Amino acid sequence: MSEIRVTTISDTAGTGPVTLTKQHAAKAWMHLNGTGTIAVQDSLNVSSVTDVAAGQYTQTHTSAMGNAFYASQISNNRSTSTNNSTSQHIDSTYTASLLNILFVRHDNLANEDSSRVMTSSHGDLA
Repeated sequence: MSEIRVTTISDTAGTGPVTLTKQHAAKAWMHLNGTGTIAVQDSLNVSSVTDVAAGQYTQTHTSAMGNAFYASQISNNRSTSTNNSTSQHIDSTYTASLLNILFVRHDNLANEDSSRVMTSSHGDLA
């Protein structure tokens, strides 16, 4: 069996990291504290997040995706102790540069903030 051990993989010029363009790794991901004053806990290719309204956030990519037809997954951890579940939605107004996220409770159809918001996006970068 072969083994490769490296500290850094650089671009062909040796001046920077390898650019993820046509590879199958996630091109953007985020872990967000979505209650109170929202805060990105950790991320890749996310420049900012806006708290639009209760349960609604806009994630802006640092580097745009190649087009608006990338695939995104969303998960969340509810901020309340009730057993009411939520639906995670990607708003239809998403673009190559931003992703609109919405959480709606099943019991009353009200939007609700989430204590943890996790996203992952796959596709090609522009």
